Amino acid sequence: MQYGWARSNLEIDLSRGNIRVEECDDNINRNYLGGKGTSVKLIWDRVPPEVTPFSPENLLVFGVGLLSGTLAPGANRAVLATRSPVTNLLTYSFMGGYWGPELKHAGYEHLIVSGKSPHPVYIWVNNDRVEIRDARHLWGKNIKETQQAIKEELQDNKVQILCVGPAGENKVLSASIEHSTGASFSRAGVGALMGDKNIKAIAVRGTKDIHMAEPEKFYRLCMEILNKTGRLMEFVDNWSYEREGLLEKAVYGNLGEFQPLGNTGERHDAYLKENRERQISCYNCTLRCKHAMRSTQGHGSNSFIKCVSWFAFIACCKIQDFNFAIKCYELCEELGFDSLSAAYLIGFAIDLYEKGILTREDTEGMHLEWGSPEIALTMIKKIAFREGIGDVLADGVVEAARRIGRGAEKYAYNVKKMEIPIYPLHHFYLNLCQSLDDRADMLKLISALPQHYLRKTAAEKEEYLGSQYWPYPEGFKKFFEDKEDPTGGDYERLTNMISYDHDSNTMADITGVCIFWTGFWPFNPYVFANQVKLVSYATGLDIDENEGLKIAKRIGTLVRAYNVRLGISRKDDAPPERFFQEPSIPPVLPPLDRNNFNKAIDTFYELRGYDKNGIPSEQSLLNLDLGYVADDLKQRGIIPG
Repeated sequence: MQYGWARSNLEIDLSRGNIRVEECDDNINRNYLGGKGTSVKLIWDRVPPEVTPFSPENLLVFGVGLLSGTLAPGANRAVLATRSPVTNLLTYSFMGGYWGPELKHAGYEHLIVSGKSPHPVYIWVNNDRVEIRDARHLWGKNIKETQQAIKEELQDNKVQILCVGPAGENKVLSASIEHSTGASFSRAGVGALMGDKNIKAIAVRGTKDIHMAEPEKFYRLCMEILNKTGRLMEFVDNWSYEREGLLEKAVYGNLGEFQPLGNTGERHDAYLKENRERQISCYNCTLRCKHAMRSTQGHGSNSFIKCVSWFAFIACCKIQDFNFAIKCYELCEELGFDSLSAAYLIGFAIDLYEKGILTREDTEGMHLEWGSPEIALTMIKKIAFREGIGDVLADGVVEAARRIGRGAEKYAYNVKKMEIPIYPLHHFYLNLCQSLDDRADMLKLISALPQHYLRKTAAEKEEYLGSQYWPYPEGFKKFFEDKEDPTGGDYERLTNMISYDHDSNTMADITGVCIFWTGFWPFNPYVFANQVKLVSYATGLDIDENEGLKIAKRIGTLVRAYNVRLGISRKDDAPPERFFQEPSIPPVLPPLDRNNFNKAIDTFYELRGYDKNGIPSEQSLLNLDLGYVADDLKQRGIIPG
């Protein structure tokens, strides 16, 4: 009997209309485990760098976390691995909710989609029964309309659905793939790829069991983890970005300036009290990190929001109104549009208009200005439907700046061509996380201690060090004792933590455990060893913490090597040049210290086994059992032969 894993991969070739089920490769499972690990391995094996993102040969590999759908607390994540049309790199987008566990219970570790359908279709997976159904009647519908129509057609309200909206249909490069309860594959243009393949939706229903190799040990460890969640639940319930003042720290407009607001926490709490129906979670999660808000459209349904959806539009459009922010988020969710990129693109356009780079002729007579809700909502629709200036912005900030010209490139702030968050990017640690991640997303490297706990008092640090929540190896305690250096003089501490967090977050992306449980917050119930033990109890594999760290590093290095083949190097692991040259406005934070930043990059590369240019060395690849990768890089002349 197969333990832990579902036995099969489901493969669909849309060009030929072929559906086949293949047994999972035991060797790949053993060495890459699942989730992000096995998904990026499949991309390496089957999508050579010569395949372009919009080629029919580019795969959409939907993978399920190894523990998703089991009793493991917070294990509900699915991953979509593919080549991004935004960055042109291997990307991996993650989603919570219920779709991933449902695919696992249908009996599949991966859904691998290739080719391109000649007309719109949706995929219906009902355990062993799989169909490619005509979706021409659904094309043009928004997210909620599509999901409701499919549920009625299938006569099943429990079916779990992914779908694209008009933004995905129109191949907007920041289009999302929406699921439910605020869950989506959002960044790097994955919705555009699904729309390009003419897939409107993927509906799944699964009722099969997942068998554990050592169920009693698995259950007992799950209960131990659950018994540690009280302090984290209290923290999440009583913490918000607004209450902690992030709106006052966020960068406004087109990453232009800080604006002191005052009392954002009080206004946020009052708004929640008046408009929140309840708090909700994903599959098998008790953290309730999302708010079910009454819809601003008055149609009785809720919007499910958290994190950046509160403040991206507030910051980028300079409109201090929570109701406005939720209206924008609802519209993005309806159209299938990544709200972070949407907000940034609007701020970028207004900035160019103010500077005279964009004119009324470019905007078809529309006057762009900060502080206008009407402009923001109109621009969301224009980008999603590729109308007028929206057609230019729909290709992402880098390509939009190239098409606009007239010096627009100077103001197109990005990392690896991805629109960047509106967090204070003069902050040394956040810059490192944003720059070093191959996905160009700081959230895959970020952790609670460097971003939050280093600023605590000596007494608070001592209490934390003695608690059951310390997430790092014992030797890292020395990094926690000194005060934070905002100029990056503590780069050795930061890079050691970031490198370890890289592996810790990778293991979470393998297992499907949400990083809210493993290190994004303080008081995380999981430590790295617990994840590895659960993998062992689930699958029967004899692996320990050291082997788990090796597997996590193997997967991170495989992603880096794939992207190195596409030209990624040290020059790309950097923030916008402006942050080295100018202080924040007003001067709350100084320009980044280039010398310390370069030392941090050197240290990180050394820890990861990369050379000075960010390329994995042959020896590090061999140490990680990636000899086939070393051979490929040698054949391409990337590393010495």
